[in-house]
Amino acid sequence: MRCSRCGAEVSEHQKFCQDCGHALLVPAPDEVDDETDHETDHGEVTEPVEATEPVELTTTTELAETSAATERVTVVAETDDWTLAAPPPAHAGVTTMIPVEVFAPPVTAEMPALFDGHVDIAEYPTPREPFQVRVIFLLALFGAVAMLMSIVADVIDLRTTRPAAGITTGPQTLEQLGSNLGLAGFVGTAVMVLGALLACFGLRWGAGLAGGAGLALAGWAGLAIGLAELPIAIAESITRTSSVEFTLRITRDLGWWLILGVGMVGLVVFFASLRSIGSGGKPALNPMVAALTAVAMVMLAFGPLVPVDAAFADNFRSVDPTRDLPAAFFAGRLGQVGLILVAGVVGMLIVRSYGLGVAVGGVSVSSWLWISSLAEIGSNPAGIGYQNPGATSTVPHAVTSVGMVATFALLLIAAGLATYRLNRSRPS
Repeated sequence: MRCSRCGAEVSEHQKFCQDCGHALLVPAPDEVDDETDHETDHGEVTEPVEATEPVELTTTTELAETSAATERVTVVAETDDWTLAAPPPAHAGVTTMIPVEVFAPPVTAEMPALFDGHVDIAEYPTPREPFQVRVIFLLALFGAVAMLMSIVADVIDLRTTRPAAGITTGPQTLEQLGSNLGLAGFVGTAVMVLGALLACFGLRWGAGLAGGAGLALAGWAGLAIGLAELPIAIAESITRTSSVEFTLRITRDLGWWLILGVGMVGLVVFFASLRSIGSGGKPALNPMVAALTAVAMVMLAFGPLVPVDAAFADNFRSVDPTRDLPAAFFAGRLGQVGLILVAGVVGMLIVRSYGLGVAVGGVSVSSWLWISSLAEIGSNPAGIGYQNPGATSTVPHAVTSVGMVATFALLLIAAGLATYRLNRSRPS
C-alpha cells in the first residue's frame, strides 16, 4: 500500500504516512480486495476507500473573473456514509477543477433602504387648469344682458275702459314693483359673471360663486314675478266686485319674460357649475365654522317667514277676503328664501371651496335687499321675501338681521381659514 501523496510504502493499518504525515485512505474491506489495485486514467494506482470520518479535501480552484485571476480555495467536505475516490497524487501535475458556486451572505439585520429620500417627498396640489372659455361663462353673460334689458323694459301693462278705484293703469317697470329690485338683480348678475370668469381660470370656488349667484337670481326672479302678479290679481278682484262695468286688459310685457329668462339662466348656471364640485386637491373647510355658517343662513332664510301680529299660516294664504292674492306671489317669496336655504346648507356642508363660493353667491341678491330695506332706500324697497306676514312695512325682522350679520361674519371667517389652510398645505 502506498501513500496517495508521496508514494511511500505504508502499512495498511497506518492512518498517517510516516514520511509526509498525510491522512491515509483506508480501503473498504467489504467492497475491494486487499491485493487488488485499480489504475486511474493517469497511470497512477488508487484504491477506493470508505470515509468513516470527516475528510479534508484540498484542491486548486480556478475562478473565472473578468481579470482572469485565479484563486486557490480549500473546500472542506464532511460525509458519513458515502465513498470518496482519492485524488491523483500531487506530482502528477494534474489540477482538479471543482466548480464553486458563490452565495451572498445571509441577511442577519435589517438592510437599509436603497432610496432614503421619502421624507423629502411632498404632495404638490393639482395644477390649475389653463384658461378656457366655458359654457357657464357664456350663460352668465347672456343672463347679464337679459337683466340689463329687464331693468328698463315694461313688465306689465294694465288698461281699463274707464277709471276704476284701486287699479293703477299703464305700464309698470321693475322700479315700480320694487325700487331696489333692479339694483339687487344687477348685483346678482355681476357676481355670477365674475364667478364664471374665475371658473374659466380653473378656480372651483369661482364656479361655486357663479352657481350660488345663479340660485340667488332664480329666487330674485320668482320674487319679482310674484310682485308683478300682485297688482294683476288685485285688479282682477276689483273688476269682479265692482258695481260699475268696465273691461280690464292685462299684458305681461317684455320685462316679465326677461325676468323669467334671468331666473332660468340662473338655474342652468348653477347646474353647470356642479362639474366643479370636487375638492381639486385643496384642503377642506373648517367643519365647525362651516356648520355654524349653515345655521346662520338657516336663520336668515327663516327670518322673513316670522309673522308679525299674524299667524305663521299667513305665509301661504291671503288674509284679505276681498282680494285673492295670486299663488305666484306666495311661491315667489317662498322660493327666494328656500334657495337661500339651499345655497347655505348644501354649500357649506360639502365643506369645500366650491361650497363656500355657493354660499357667498347665494346671499349676493339678498344682501342688497336687506341693506336697502333696512335703511329704507328708495320709495318702495322690497325686503327679503318682500315683507313679513302682518307687517306694515318691508323693514326686515330682527331674526333676519341677526341671521344676515352672522352670515357675513362667518363667511369671512370661513374664507380666512380656508386661505390659511391652503397656504400651509403648499410646499415651502
